[in-house]
Amino acid sequence: MPAESLIKAALHEWGDAFCNKQIDRMMALYAPDAVIFDAIPPFSSGVDAMRTKVADCIQYFPDGFAVEKRDLTISIDSSMASTHFIWHFTGLPAGHPAGRHWLRSSIVWRRQTDGRWLITHDHCSAPFDPYTEKVVLTPDASAAPGDASGACGDRNPVGWFEIYVQDMDRAKAFYSAVFDYAFTRLESPIDLWALPMQPGGGAPGALARIDGCGPSGNNVIIYFSCHDCAVEADKAAAAGGQIHKRRFSIGQYGYIALITDTEGNMIGLHSMR
Repeated sequence: MPAESLIKAALHEWGDAFCNKQIDRMMALYAPDAVIFDAIPPFSSGVDAMRTKVADCIQYFPDGFAVEKRDLTISIDSSMASTHFIWHFTGLPAGHPAGRHWLRSSIVWRRQTDGRWLITHDHCSAPFDPYTEKVVLTPDASAAPGDASGACGDRNPVGWFEIYVQDMDRAKAFYSAVFDYAFTRLESPIDLWALPMQPGGGAPGALARIDGCGPSGNNVIIYFSCHDCAVEADKAAAAGGQIHKRRFSIGQYGYIALITDTEGNMIGLHSMR
């Protein structure tokens, strides 16, 4: 079989193995010394670390999803080859974090003595808009520079909201019954279930259960995007407000702090550092 056909078959094998949650079959496509620059931190890892990462995240994918690729280019010489393309997951529930954007991949292959082509370098990433620090979700989107002199640049200031609940199962059942929503569990130190999130207008948000932050008559928290939420929290205190919860980690989603304004309203601050 020609080398190009073998590599195309290996790419299909990678996608099919991932979508069927067959980790050993997928990792068999990597050379033992492969270097992997994945879209999910850490920035660089080896095969064993990649296997662990896949095992950790694959459990949150449903059955029956797929991978769609576009713009595949293959270059081959006698012992090395490279491929690059863009791709995304399809068939995921509405609002699933992995289904929101396209990714770009560049893969280097090395021909083995038995004729197989194995991955020796795998680089997967998503472009981002430096003015908003947000991922560009689709290949047709463009990052239009704006006035970045303020804390938020050309962004809308509210980047997230949370509806605080006491009983998460009861709350999800209520919002599902009223709006027919499907919720997605977010990996976070707090109990967080995202409402459907789609590219475009509107702010994303979630049901949240946090110790010390129970619901009240109108307890919906909006989060303002910041460069460093600890700095903005100190500014709030200096301006006559109060710090309810100082900056703390919410895992891969960054950091938050909770403050009270001069009128008694609690608001959230979010940053990635």
